[in-house]
Amino acid sequence: MSKTKTLLRLAVIVTSVQWMSCHKNDVAFNPDSPFIDDVCTAHSAFDAVAIESIATDAASSSLKAAAQRIEAEDYAKMLGVQVETCREGGKNVGYISAGDWMEYPVNLATAGSQQVSFRVAGPGGSLQIRKPDGTVLATVQLPATPGGQVYATASATVNLPAGKQNLRIQSVSAGWNFNWMEFAGGGSATTPGGSTNTGNATGNNVAIITAFEDAIDFKKWEKEVCRSGSLQISSEVPARKGKYSARFELTKADILNYKYSRAEIRQKSFPEPEKWFGFSNYLPGDFVTDPLAEKIAQWHDMPDWNLGENWRSPPVSFGIINGRYYLHIMWASAAVNTNLTKDGEKKVDLGPVDKMKWNDWVFHIKFSYKSDGILEVWKNKVKVFSLYGPNSFNDKAYPYFKVGIYKWGWDGWASYSPASKRVLYYDEIRIGNANSNLNAVSPQ
Repeated sequence: MSKTKTLLRLAVIVTSVQWMSCHKNDVAFNPDSPFIDDVCTAHSAFDAVAIESIATDAASSSLKAAAQRIEAEDYAKMLGVQVETCREGGKNVGYISAGDWMEYPVNLATAGSQQVSFRVAGPGGSLQIRKPDGTVLATVQLPATPGGQVYATASATVNLPAGKQNLRIQSVSAGWNFNWMEFAGGGSATTPGGSTNTGNATGNNVAIITAFEDAIDFKKWEKEVCRSGSLQISSEVPARKGKYSARFELTKADILNYKYSRAEIRQKSFPEPEKWFGFSNYLPGDFVTDPLAEKIAQWHDMPDWNLGENWRSPPVSFGIINGRYYLHIMWASAAVNTNLTKDGEKKVDLGPVDKMKWNDWVFHIKFSYKSDGILEVWKNKVKVFSLYGPNSFNDKAYPYFKVGIYKWGWDGWASYSPASKRVLYYDEIRIGNANSNLNAVSPQ
């Protein structure tokens, strides 16, 4: 059976979608400008590349337990479906026709609102979440994403009783594929054999864990700092976990004295395209709202020097401008490219910063300059952005990961900035491979 892939959104709780985009024909756009917030155009709904933005405080407050996952092929009963090899590893359920169903035993610790996420792909249509007696709990619309084994994750809430019960996933239309479903609202999921599937919290799928409890943790990273006070193990704010966190500091004086506009730590380029990244960040109460942007996490390009390329802006970066988080994505398919010859880019508002509290972020990225790229972002285990399509440059090496403070606008535009010092904290950085998951790399 020919299959394309679909983004599944459970339409029980849905918020409005708004995002920003710029393209190479927008001649006013300069990705190196510190005022990039002012030059992009707002849009809504969907572009040619599927985008999803879901962020609700209500959903965030419902996440009281670690996500518990059931693989789609671990059904207790089924009608009509078959199991096949999945691009994301393991197996998925496919060959689904209208009226087919899969039934799963679950054991929920508490009654009430349960957040359920699904990992699916397909050409569009709908499915229903049912009780075995046929009672419909939710009808789910399936908008299409680019073809191939490109999976997407979406979440919704369903009211369920506590205890052991069976849930049936029934297809209303044909052709979609199903990889897993996950409960994040205080329940647990059991496989037919009775074991609890927790979504491996560490194991071999998480290669790097940095807790910043000792300065030796910095030896896992390469430093990009101009003085010793730029990077420290600190206890001046309560740590996300343990006693200490990493404190990053950059001042306007660093630009004058050292000609240096960053305080960062970095990893080397990874040999494979797909990774999961998790970390916690904390902004102090005196973090001044500033119209000049700063990047606080980057997935930076590695130029093909032998082809004549030079450094460009990172294809994926996470930053702050005017008191709001933003995501900046650029891509190019040409073998040799610059910031001015890219194919396109997007800038996405991720909401206001919140000071004096830890926020947990997870980024799932499959780097690609083609249509099979993946970029998914969660804040405090609530998905806030998805992009399925190109997200990087056509380079021989994949981007490398770095965190900290990069405030390039202070070198030339410092008079526009009301801030004279930037301080932020990081804790619990985790990096997982392609087989990792939200629960495994989320700060514990």
